[in-house]
Amino acid sequence: MYGEDLIMNKTKRLILLWAPFAACFVFGVLALSLHHIACQPVNKVIYIQVPAGMLVPLVFPVIKRLLKVRVPYFIEVVVAVQIIISIDLGSALLFYNTPYYDKFLHTFFGVWCAQLAYYFINYFGGRDINKPFKLVLVALCVLGAAGVWEIFEFAMSNIIEGYDPQVWHAAVEGGANGGNPLWDTMYDMIVAVIGTAIFYITLAIDVATKGKLYRGTLDARREFSSDRDSEAVRAEGREQNDLCNGAEERSE
Repeated sequence: MYGEDLIMNKTKRLILLWAPFAACFVFGVLALSLHHIACQPVNKVIYIQVPAGMLVPLVFPVIKRLLKVRVPYFIEVVVAVQIIISIDLGSALLFYNTPYYDKFLHTFFGVWCAQLAYYFINYFGGRDINKPFKLVLVALCVLGAAGVWEIFEFAMSNIIEGYDPQVWHAAVEGGANGGNPLWDTMYDMIVAVIGTAIFYITLAIDVATKGKLYRGTLDARREFSSDRDSEAVRAEGREQNDLCNGAEERSE
Protein backbone atom coordinates (compact mmCIF):
# COMPACT_ATOMS: atom_id res chain seq x y z
CA MET A 1 0.00 0.00 0.00
CA TYR A 2 2.80 2.40 0.86
CA GLY A 3 4.47 1.82 -2.51
CA GLU A 4 1.19 2.39 -4.35
CA ASP A 5 0.57 5.62 -2.41
CA LEU A 6 4.10 6.78 -3.25
CA ILE A 7 3.54 6.11 -6.95
CA MET A 8 0.17 7.92 -6.86
CA ASN A 9 1.71 10.94 -5.12
CA LYS A 10 4.54 11.05 -7.66
CA THR A 11 2.06 10.79 -10.54
CA LYS A 12 -0.06 13.56 -9.05
CA ARG A 13 2.97 15.83 -8.69
CA LEU A 14 3.95 15.21 -12.31
CA ILE A 15 0.41 16.00 -13.50
CA LEU A 16 0.34 19.23 -11.50
CA LEU A 17 3.84 20.14 -12.72
CA TRP A 18 2.92 19.88 -16.39
CA ALA A 19 -0.74 20.99 -16.20
CA PRO A 20 -0.09 24.72 -16.91
CA PHE A 21 2.04 23.88 -19.96
CA ALA A 22 -0.49 21.30 -21.17
CA ALA A 23 -3.34 23.81 -20.88
CA CYS A 24 -1.39 26.47 -22.81
CA PHE A 25 -0.41 23.92 -25.45
CA VAL A 26 -3.99 22.67 -26.01
CA PHE A 27 -5.53 26.15 -26.08
CA GLY A 28 -2.69 27.38 -28.30
CA VAL A 29 -3.23 24.66 -30.90
CA LEU A 30 -6.98 25.31 -30.91
CA ALA A 31 -6.47 29.08 -31.17
CA LEU A 32 -4.04 28.72 -34.10
CA SER A 33 -6.41 26.36 -35.90
CA LEU A 34 -9.44 28.59 -35.43
CA HIS A 35 -7.47 31.70 -36.37
CA HIS A 36 -6.34 30.09 -39.62
CA ILE A 37 -9.90 29.01 -40.44
CA ALA A 38 -12.04 31.91 -39.26
CA CYS A 39 -9.86 35.03 -39.19
CA GLN A 40 -9.18 36.59 -42.57
CA PRO A 41 -6.77 38.05 -43.39
CA VAL A 42 -4.50 35.84 -41.30
CA ASN A 43 -2.16 37.69 -38.92
CA LYS A 44 1.32 36.22 -39.35
CA VAL A 45 2.40 37.52 -35.93
CA ILE A 46 -0.01 35.05 -34.30
CA TYR A 47 2.06 32.13 -35.60
CA ILE A 48 5.00 33.44 -33.54
CA GLN A 49 3.07 34.78 -30.58
CA VAL A 50 1.02 31.67 -29.77
CA PRO A 51 3.90 29.13 -29.83
CA ALA A 52 6.00 31.50 -27.72
CA GLY A 53 3.16 31.72 -25.20
CA MET A 54 2.99 27.94 -25.02
CA LEU A 55 6.59 27.83 -23.80
CA VAL A 56 6.22 30.36 -20.97
CA PRO A 57 4.94 27.85 -18.34
CA LEU A 58 8.14 25.84 -18.86
CA VAL A 59 10.08 28.71 -17.28
CA PHE A 60 8.89 27.80 -13.78
CA PRO A 61 10.21 24.20 -13.73
CA VAL A 62 13.51 25.52 -15.11
CA ILE A 63 13.68 28.15 -12.33
CA LYS A 64 12.96 25.48 -9.73
CA ARG A 65 15.59 23.08 -11.06
CA LEU A 66 18.42 25.47 -11.97
CA LEU A 67 17.99 28.35 -9.51
CA LYS A 68 16.40 26.32 -6.71
CA VAL A 69 13.70 28.99 -6.39
CA ARG A 70 10.17 27.82 -5.67
CA VAL A 71 7.19 29.70 -7.08
CA PRO A 72 3.73 29.10 -5.57
CA TYR A 73 1.79 26.77 -7.82
CA PHE A 74 -1.27 29.01 -8.00
CA ILE A 75 0.90 31.73 -9.57
CA GLU A 76 1.97 29.27 -12.26
CA VAL A 77 -1.72 28.63 -12.90
CA VAL A 78 -2.71 32.31 -13.13
CA VAL A 79 0.20 32.99 -15.50
CA ALA A 80 -1.06 30.16 -17.72
CA VAL A 81 -4.56 31.68 -17.54
CA GLN A 82 -3.08 35.08 -18.50
CA ILE A 83 -1.45 33.54 -21.58
CA ILE A 84 -4.65 31.79 -22.64
CA ILE A 85 -6.95 34.80 -22.25
CA SER A 86 -4.50 37.34 -23.69
CA ILE A 87 -2.71 35.51 -26.52
CA ASP A 88 -5.02 32.65 -27.48
CA LEU A 89 -8.35 34.39 -26.94
CA GLY A 90 -7.31 38.04 -27.14
CA SER A 91 -4.89 38.05 -30.08
CA ALA A 92 -5.58 34.86 -32.04
CA LEU A 93 -9.37 34.85 -31.70
CA LEU A 94 -9.75 38.66 -31.71
CA PHE A 95 -11.28 39.03 -28.25
CA TYR A 96 -9.34 42.30 -28.05
CA ASN A 97 -12.05 43.76 -30.27
CA THR A 98 -14.44 43.37 -27.33
CA PRO A 99 -14.80 46.69 -25.45
CA TYR A 100 -12.60 46.91 -22.31
CA TYR A 101 -11.25 43.38 -22.76
CA ASP A 102 -7.72 44.78 -22.93
CA LYS A 103 -8.24 46.75 -19.70
CA PHE A 104 -9.53 43.65 -17.93
CA LEU A 105 -6.35 41.80 -18.92
CA HIS A 106 -4.09 44.59 -17.66
CA THR A 107 -6.00 44.63 -14.37
CA PHE A 108 -5.60 40.86 -14.04
CA PHE A 109 -1.90 41.28 -14.83
CA GLY A 110 -1.62 43.80 -11.99
CA VAL A 111 -3.09 41.30 -9.51
CA TRP A 112 -0.81 38.34 -10.22
CA CYS A 113 2.26 40.49 -10.84
CA ALA A 114 1.75 42.02 -7.37
CA GLN A 115 1.39 38.53 -5.89
CA LEU A 116 4.61 37.44 -7.59
CA ALA A 117 6.48 40.58 -6.47
CA TYR A 118 5.29 40.15 -2.87
CA TYR A 119 6.36 36.53 -2.86
CA PHE A 120 9.87 37.17 -4.21
CA ILE A 121 10.41 40.07 -1.82
CA ASN A 122 9.68 37.67 1.02
CA TYR A 123 11.61 34.82 -0.55
CA PHE A 124 14.83 36.80 -0.83
CA GLY A 125 14.88 37.97 2.77
CA GLY A 126 12.26 40.72 2.83
CA ARG A 127 9.82 39.14 5.28
CA ASP A 128 10.90 41.53 8.05
CA ILE A 129 10.62 44.68 5.94
CA ASN A 130 8.17 47.30 7.21
CA LYS A 131 4.76 46.27 5.81
CA PRO A 132 3.69 49.67 4.33
CA PHE A 133 7.09 50.05 2.66
CA LYS A 134 6.81 46.51 1.29
CA LEU A 135 3.42 47.30 -0.24
CA VAL A 136 4.84 50.43 -1.86
CA LEU A 137 7.72 48.34 -3.20
CA VAL A 138 5.21 45.86 -4.67
CA ALA A 139 3.36 48.71 -6.42
CA LEU A 140 6.64 50.00 -7.87
CA CYS A 141 7.47 46.51 -9.15
CA VAL A 142 4.08 46.29 -10.88
CA LEU A 143 4.50 49.75 -12.41
CA GLY A 144 7.95 48.76 -13.63
CA ALA A 145 6.64 45.55 -15.20
CA ALA A 146 3.73 47.42 -16.80
CA GLY A 147 6.15 50.03 -18.18
CA VAL A 148 8.42 47.34 -19.64
CA TRP A 149 5.38 45.77 -21.33
CA GLU A 150 4.35 49.11 -22.85
CA ILE A 151 7.91 49.60 -24.16
CA PHE A 152 7.73 46.11 -25.66
CA GLU A 153 4.42 46.92 -27.38
CA PHE A 154 5.85 50.16 -28.76
CA ALA A 155 8.97 48.38 -30.05
CA MET A 156 6.95 45.59 -31.67
CA SER A 157 4.71 48.18 -33.32
CA ASN A 158 7.79 49.58 -35.07
CA ILE A 159 9.36 46.23 -35.92
CA ILE A 160 6.38 44.16 -37.07
CA GLU A 161 4.25 45.52 -39.88
CA GLY A 162 0.54 45.48 -39.11
CA TYR A 163 1.04 45.02 -35.37
CA ASP A 164 -0.41 48.06 -33.58
CA PRO A 165 -1.46 47.27 -29.98
CA GLN A 166 -1.08 50.88 -28.86
CA VAL A 167 -3.08 52.16 -31.88
CA TRP A 168 -0.50 54.87 -32.52
CA HIS A 169 -0.11 53.85 -36.18
CA ALA A 170 -3.85 54.27 -36.57
CA ALA A 171 -3.67 57.62 -34.78
CA VAL A 172 -0.91 58.90 -37.08
CA GLU A 173 -2.66 57.65 -40.22
CA GLY A 174 -6.01 58.99 -39.02
CA GLY A 175 -9.35 57.71 -40.17
CA ALA A 176 -12.12 55.89 -38.33
CA ASN A 177 -9.70 53.51 -36.62
CA GLY A 178 -7.59 56.31 -35.17
CA GLY A 179 -6.98 56.23 -31.44
CA ASN A 180 -5.11 57.97 -28.65
CA PRO A 181 -1.91 56.01 -27.97
CA LEU A 182 -0.95 58.09 -24.92
CA TRP A 183 -4.37 57.52 -23.37
CA ASP A 184 -4.15 53.81 -24.12
CA THR A 185 -0.70 53.48 -22.51
CA MET A 186 -1.59 55.46 -19.39
CA TYR A 187 -4.90 53.66 -18.97
CA ASP A 188 -3.11 50.29 -19.19
CA MET A 189 -0.71 51.29 -16.42
CA ILE A 190 -3.47 52.76 -14.26
CA VAL A 191 -5.57 49.59 -14.38
CA ALA A 192 -2.44 47.58 -13.53
CA VAL A 193 -2.19 49.70 -10.36
CA ILE A 194 -5.88 48.99 -9.74
CA GLY A 195 -4.98 45.29 -9.97
CA THR A 196 -2.32 45.92 -7.32
CA ALA A 197 -4.99 47.50 -5.10
CA ILE A 198 -7.12 44.39 -5.57
CA PHE A 199 -4.16 42.33 -4.39
CA TYR A 200 -3.92 44.54 -1.30
CA ILE A 201 -7.58 43.78 -0.57
CA THR A 202 -6.99 40.03 -0.91
CA LEU A 203 -3.97 40.38 1.39
CA ALA A 204 -6.13 42.14 3.98
CA ILE A 205 -8.70 39.34 3.68
CA ASP A 206 -5.91 36.81 4.17
CA VAL A 207 -4.80 38.58 7.36
CA ALA A 208 -8.37 38.91 8.63
CA THR A 209 -9.04 35.19 8.06
CA LYS A 210 -5.69 34.22 9.64
CA GLY A 211 -4.15 32.96 6.42
CA LYS A 212 -7.07 31.00 5.01
CA LEU A 213 -6.89 32.68 1.58
CA TYR A 214 -3.21 32.35 0.63
CA ARG A 215 -2.38 29.72 3.29
CA GLY A 216 1.09 31.11 3.85
CA THR A 217 2.30 30.61 0.29
CA LEU A 218 3.16 34.28 -0.26
CA ASP A 219 5.12 34.54 2.99
CA ALA A 220 7.66 32.03 1.63
CA ARG A 221 7.97 30.62 5.14
CA ARG A 222 6.78 27.16 4.16
CA GLU A 223 9.49 26.84 1.54
CA PHE A 224 12.27 27.96 3.89
CA SER A 225 11.05 25.87 6.80
CA SER A 226 10.64 22.79 4.62
CA ASP A 227 14.18 23.21 3.29
CA ARG A 228 15.57 23.53 6.80
CA ASP A 229 13.53 20.63 8.08
CA SER A 230 14.56 18.33 5.24
CA GLU A 231 18.21 19.30 5.72
CA ALA A 232 17.91 18.63 9.46
CA VAL A 233 16.43 15.20 8.75
CA ARG A 234 19.26 14.38 6.35
CA ALA A 235 21.87 15.57 8.88
CA GLU A 236 20.28 13.48 11.61
CA GLY A 237 20.31 10.45 9.33
CA ARG A 238 23.99 10.96 8.53
CA GLU A 239 24.78 11.21 12.24
CA GLN A 240 22.91 7.99 12.96
CA ASN A 241 24.74 6.21 10.15
CA ASP A 242 28.10 7.41 11.50
CA LEU A 243 27.22 6.17 14.99
CA CYS A 244 26.17 2.77 13.65
CA ASN A 245 29.32 2.45 11.58
CA GLY A 246 31.44 3.41 14.58
CA ALA A 247 29.70 0.85 16.77
CA GLU A 248 30.26 -1.87 14.17
CA GLU A 249 33.95 -1.03 13.91
CA ARG A 250 34.41 -1.18 17.69
CA SER A 251 32.58 -4.52 17.92
CA GLU A 252 34.87 -5.97 15.29
